[in-house]
Amino acid sequence: MKHSKSFILAAAFMLTVTACSSGSGSGTGTDPEKTAQPEAKVEKKHQITGITYIYGNPPPGNGEGQKKLNERFNVDYKVDKVPQENYVEKLTAIVSGGDIPDMIGFRPNDMALFQKWAGQKAFLPLDDYIDKYESLKAVPKEVWDQFRIDGKIYGIPSWAPLEGNSFMIRKDWLDNLGLEIPTSYEELKEVAIAFTKNDPNKNGKDDTYGLAIGQNINPDFAMGPYWQFNTWYHKDEQGNFIPGIMSEGRKEIIQFMHDLYKEKAITSDFAVLNWADTNDEFYKGKAGIFLVAPRGMSQAYMEGLLQINPEAEFAVLPPFEAPDGSQGFTAGTGYARFNALSAKLAKDPDKLAKILEMHDFSRAFYPSSEQGASNADFDWFYGGENVGYKMENGKRVMLKSAEGWEPAAYFQDNTNWIPDGVDPEFDKAYTEPKLIQVTKDLMALNKEMKRYFPPNYGIQSETDNLKGTELLTFMMNEQTKMIVGQRPISDWDALVAEYLQRGGADIIKEVNAGIKERGYSERVWK
Repeated sequence: MKHSKSFILAAAFMLTVTACSSGSGSGTGTDPEKTAQPEAKVEKKHQITGITYIYGNPPPGNGEGQKKLNERFNVDYKVDKVPQENYVEKLTAIVSGGDIPDMIGFRPNDMALFQKWAGQKAFLPLDDYIDKYESLKAVPKEVWDQFRIDGKIYGIPSWAPLEGNSFMIRKDWLDNLGLEIPTSYEELKEVAIAFTKNDPNKNGKDDTYGLAIGQNINPDFAMGPYWQFNTWYHKDEQGNFIPGIMSEGRKEIIQFMHDLYKEKAITSDFAVLNWADTNDEFYKGKAGIFLVAPRGMSQAYMEGLLQINPEAEFAVLPPFEAPDGSQGFTAGTGYARFNALSAKLAKDPDKLAKILEMHDFSRAFYPSSEQGASNADFDWFYGGENVGYKMENGKRVMLKSAEGWEPAAYFQDNTNWIPDGVDPEFDKAYTEPKLIQVTKDLMALNKEMKRYFPPNYGIQSETDNLKGTELLTFMMNEQTKMIVGQRPISDWDALVAEYLQRGGADIIKEVNAGIKERGYSERVWK
């Protein structure tokens, strides 16, 4: 795919040749001696600086990819890529010293820091530039809204999926027991108990059960935003949005888990089980229902299960209809990291245009059908076929020997932005047919159903920053006690009151102030 780029201030960048002739007035010819020589306007070579974080080791400081980048765009472009564990310390020191780079990268957890500096006018408002660049125009409004400070946008998000997770169920077990795919919690409870008591794998042993969960009630088996603990969907009597962890939907989930725990239909020692061991409960053929995500699934896990149970089949559960009639997925935040540009760039529009041009180029999405050496931009970006990468089964595979050969490794943002409605091709990350099919089924459901965009995304609460983790741990521990019968669920109202008293009321107040400032009053489904 040839990447479409927008060029602003094009006249400032083009190499122009102006021929000036001096006429004698006779009009029939020109005298070479008197003809002005062409005068070339040479594009200024901008020095562009950036800082961002990286997992693992940064690329070599002056690798071939860096040289190719500078040559192609006629820049002196240098991004300091700092190991993420030391990043905030180094970034804070640089900004405090007043020498702000042209581009600054942020982790999702750095939102409070970003908002503080944006509020101090350290960054450039971006609203006037969004419609001029394809990868910026493709960002949904609900994602941009997370980077608004006092009505202006100051952050450029790097792509992450909006698609929601769901749960997969052993379809072969359902078929063995003559059961249908559950479409409600009551049906899911019946299936989980049947998986526990009716020998769904037909081996004559009591060795299976329903839902695999681990510590911190993870996964939460929320079949839509109405039930999710970390989604602000419900409202209180004053009309304020409230966190799901204290909602009526969450209470239903805890009651559901409590009922299944009594029937031994969920992981018995879930309260102390880490995530790896929780995965083992499903992928070693013990539990019949577990989490499925649009991307990031482990093919090794799936292959391990299929070695144990080659006949295993899977189906993806659709979101359930909630008591209020809603049905669908919760949208993700839509970003994995983000960048801000220095406010000083407002005084240098040519340099700003060059930065945005390069930013737009490095965020281009190349479908698998348009990858390879035949696509000049793709081939250049990833260092050249059989040098920086090779193609295997239609997928790009980076060559270990090519470290520093990829120009992609040197850009401030090298995450492809996949426009909404375009297939992100998550299934192409796998070769196992059954995992491919599960991924396709989940994506089909996401395409078919609406998404709820939580109003709290991007809004910071000082109380939440100080006490949020402690409060969440408290609620998880108390709700775990309710599931296993150490605390009665009839204590729910008392638990909510304690949550509010410990700081939850302040969090709700602060978050709702941000929600109202954003102009968000009703639930947004799209």
